[in-house]
Amino acid sequence: MTALPLLLLIALLTGCGNTKTEYVLAPHIPIPASLLADCPIPDIPDKMTWGDIAEYNIELMSVIKECNLDKKAIREIEADRLGSKNGNG
Repeated sequence: MTALPLLLLIALLTGCGNTKTEYVLAPHIPIPASLLADCPIPDIPDKMTWGDIAEYNIELMSVIKECNLDKKAIREIEADRLGSKNGNG
């Protein structure tokens, strides 16, 4: 009498062994165009005083800082993409 329930239990358990793993590619998320745009170069005036040169230098440093923030954002997007590709995200 105990053999019949055991056989039914074994039959039920073997039915679960046929699962198939199917891998699906994640969609490619493009990098925003605003991050890929060229960095604007401030116009150089024809005549500059020493004070103008200092102000121009500050303006150039601001442009470089903004470009570096864009590059940092691109690196973060790529790190997230690689992390999700490796199953870490």
